[in-house]
Amino acid sequence: MNIFYDIPTENWYHTHENAELFAGSAEEEISYKKDHSNQLLIPITIFPGNRMLAVGILTISNPKKESGLGGNLNLFRDLSLYLLKHGILAYVFTGNALHTKSMRAYVFSSISNKWIECKVPLPDIVYNRIPSRSYEASKEFQDLIKNFKECKMNLFNPCFIDKYVMYEALMEDGSLTNHLPPTMVLRNSGCLDAFLETYRHIYLKPCKGSQGKGIYTIIKNDDDTLLFNSLRHSESFPDFMSFWETKKRDLLKRSYIAQQAILPKKLFGHRYDYRILVHYEKGFYKVTGKAVRMSQNQEITTHTPRGGKLFPYQDLQSRSLNLKLANIAQKCGEILSKKIGFLGEFSIDIGEDESGSLFIYEVNSKPMQFDEEEIETNRLLHLKNLFIELTFPNLKIK
Repeated sequence: MNIFYDIPTENWYHTHENAELFAGSAEEEISYKKDHSNQLLIPITIFPGNRMLAVGILTISNPKKESGLGGNLNLFRDLSLYLLKHGILAYVFTGNALHTKSMRAYVFSSISNKWIECKVPLPDIVYNRIPSRSYEASKEFQDLIKNFKECKMNLFNPCFIDKYVMYEALMEDGSLTNHLPPTMVLRNSGCLDAFLETYRHIYLKPCKGSQGKGIYTIIKNDDDTLLFNSLRHSESFPDFMSFWETKKRDLLKRSYIAQQAILPKKLFGHRYDYRILVHYEKGFYKVTGKAVRMSQNQEITTHTPRGGKLFPYQDLQSRSLNLKLANIAQKCGEILSKKIGFLGEFSIDIGEDESGSLFIYEVNSKPMQFDEEEIETNRLLHLKNLFIELTFPNLKIK
């Protein structure tokens, strides 16, 4: 059975004369139509049954882009095309789509190689890929969440994860405390001075930052002078108060955490971190991708937008390391899903010190695309399987 979208009438049709077909959370009927000579926007074959799964990828508008859509459009395109090939209706939508009587969204057409605005059934799964933390904090987004619940849409990953919320949740559970560097919220000069006096070498990280943006290190020397490092330059200060008077405005205008710097194990003179991708599957959190990022022109962060490079995980892997990463992934998924809501997909940045101990730096509920092709291929497969599992728990997935 093929499904197609008729642009003039703005309706979805199928090609099987004696079949019934329903789509989305409201189980809207897809009618039969013999003549489909108009443009076939997405001719797809659905998986067995008379119910088609609809996945809505939620993002925000961006008038600067040709499509008018914000977020990671390359990921949206790859995921949409993959899902369509497997009989799942996938589209991208914004919060405004639910303000009208009929929901409108964007389907990627492999024929015209662009996003086409369509009228679509309500989604079964809302895959939250909103790139803006401020939008997630808005009343409009909170109203959207209520709407999703009322319409029985399954919200997949409810929000970004604040670094300190993550730290508190993992500390409170207790099972991962050995993997957490000492951490505190930066509220005033006194707490930072005491923390720095205790640990001597610390990181300052935005609670709501990502990709290494806004990260600094401070080293307190034996003579109480301070060395302050950003990704681009270093500054020296004769004492803490001179540092604070210079930097307090920047540090207090957004939420920061202070964290003990872990003395990292190095390869070829450079620090490295593990990046692991995790997906929920039948009650467990499974590591579905493992990668390594190594610093190059600075030793503060390993993120590739900050000059880091890829390194083969296979060159470092061991049975012991694989088991440790699997345990960390399982516990992070369990704990954080209880804290903030169901996480179906996340990535973890993990550092390793000179003794081989692993430390959790960040859990990201909206992982960007990995440069490793095999990880992205695996990701699409696991997302597809998970969308099906959440909507049709009794369906056997091939």
